Amino acid sequence: MPRLRDRLTDAGYGLGWSVVCRLPESWARRGFRFAADRAWRRQGPGVQVLEGNLRRVIGSQAPGGELRALSRQAMRSYARYWLEAFRLPVMPVDRLIGGVHDTGHIRAAFEYLAAGRGVVFALPHMGNYDLAGAWVIATGAGSVTTVAERVKPESVYSRFVAFREGLGVEVLPASGGRAARSASWRSGFGPASLSAWSVTAMSPAAAWRWSSSARRPA
Repeated sequence: MPRLRDRLTDAGYGLGWSVVCRLPESWARRGFRFAADRAWRRQGPGVQVLEGNLRRVIGSQAPGGELRALSRQAMRSYARYWLEAFRLPVMPVDRLIGGVHDTGHIRAAFEYLAAGRGVVFALPHMGNYDLAGAWVIATGAGSVTTVAERVKPESVYSRFVAFREGLGVEVLPASGGRAARSASWRSGFGPASLSAWSVTAMSPAAAWRWSSSARRPA
């Protein structure tokens, strides 16, 4: 029987994808920013780890005000990630395509896909990789296959799979399925692009794992 914590976690994600996408965007944006600022002001364990990792980046001599300003920006960026993730299923295609700034480096990958070859995108836990995958599909450049970590509870994993499949992404489990061999075949012979991302919730500290001793919240 699922634990209470697991049921609450599942319900939270369920509300995100069923309610947030139906709210006026301005309301949702203000709400997520408020939540980010509230968590930042409380300086809980997660924010403390984030600031410890940021301190490694900016140096120990940087003033405390600079560190706090950066951690606030990071928390707001984290909140924006989840806002976009919950609203991505209802985002109009023209807005999705128009909202992505293409620097030109992706052209080589698109040429490979157009030639029927596979492309592997190895993405860190930075930015909105779900939106990136949806953008690749929306541009007509190719299909996307991803290998996803089978997180617990299983119901949350299933929600993430449904979310990404709803964007047109094929999801292969990292365990308990046909992931590695199928992914290797697609990247080598099929017109699919393989994106190495997981379904784990991205920690705001994860973007700053610049050294092996940097920490992320539990």
